[in-house]
Amino acid sequence: MSEPYSTKENIHPVSVVIPTLGGESLQGTIERLNVGTLVPNEILVCIPEEDAFKVENLLFPNVKIIRTNLRGQVAQRAIGFQLAENQLVMQLDDDILVRGTCLERMVELILKDTNLAIAPKFYNSVTGIYHSFLVPSHRKQSIFEKILFYVINGRRGYQPGQISKAGINMGIPEKPENWQDVEWLPGGCVLHWSRNLILFNYYHFEGKAYVEDLFHSNLMRKSGVVLTRCGYAGCDVDFSSSSFTNLMSFLKNYAEYAKHMKVFVNEIHRSKFRLYCFLILNIARLAARRYVKDNGKSDE
Repeated sequence: MSEPYSTKENIHPVSVVIPTLGGESLQGTIERLNVGTLVPNEILVCIPEEDAFKVENLLFPNVKIIRTNLRGQVAQRAIGFQLAENQLVMQLDDDILVRGTCLERMVELILKDTNLAIAPKFYNSVTGIYHSFLVPSHRKQSIFEKILFYVINGRRGYQPGQISKAGINMGIPEKPENWQDVEWLPGGCVLHWSRNLILFNYYHFEGKAYVEDLFHSNLMRKSGVVLTRCGYAGCDVDFSSSSFTNLMSFLKNYAEYAKHMKVFVNEIHRSKFRLYCFLILNIARLAARRYVKDNGKSDE
């Protein structure tokens, strides 16, 4: 595995920090990083001490295993940030597959301004379809979408990349390519300058890190960092791994999401009433999508 990496002439001083519990997807994530047009010279795999045996087979010359005494995505990532040796540091989830030119394009853009933090576009690795949270399905919004965006953001409605009056993050359309000074970035892949890193564990919930990217984005913007979507960089993610086939599991996770969103809305002083209305409308939207999907399968 080390041979393709060691023969490259495009190794760049970038630290990649990957918090993980040692899942099967991690190997592919690292392999993809190491065959890009720009290869990071340092990949920090941050894993709790008790799970470290799962990553003993990661025999890449640019990988360092960081055994942490803390468990949790944000806590593990903060430790990696503290140990990163380069000025450019990328946070990356362990199930993200960066495309060939992804890191190179992000580095090209961030070198233009030391106050930037940059995320790529995300695509469904199964369907190849562009993915972003809460983006109108078509250029002309449906009646339901108009109602939904009015509920969360009043007369302004859908505003790409902004945090609504309900505290809900609105997604960014696939085009145009670059979006600068947005209010949030998805946390799966973000490139930072080391001087701007949040080095402490700001996420004080146990379990899955719901909406941690919103808390993180808020902290970065408060410190003067400009959040930017690089439209010329892309990643692939298997979103089916986060879907729920069991109704009770879905409801439990939705309740946890709602609880964390309430805390975030309190923190940024937005409307809890609008948030509650969104949560009701959104679960109806998700149920309708599932109904259509299930009926579509049964008709085949």
